Amino acid sequence: VLHEGLGNPRYAPCPLLVNMVMAGRLGVKSGEGFYRYTAGSKELTVAGRFRK
Repeated sequence: VLHEGLGNPRYAPCPLLVNMVMAGRLGVKSGEGFYRYTAGSKELTVAGRFRK
């Protein structure tokens, strides 16, 4: 929003976040983002993409 409104490249979103949004990895809403969310569980599991 800031980047679009101000046109300043300093406010451009991180490419990693752009790719995650484009892939539908929206966190709790989609069940996966940086973490994998499972219904009924409060335990966070690091998504496979971010494991070493």
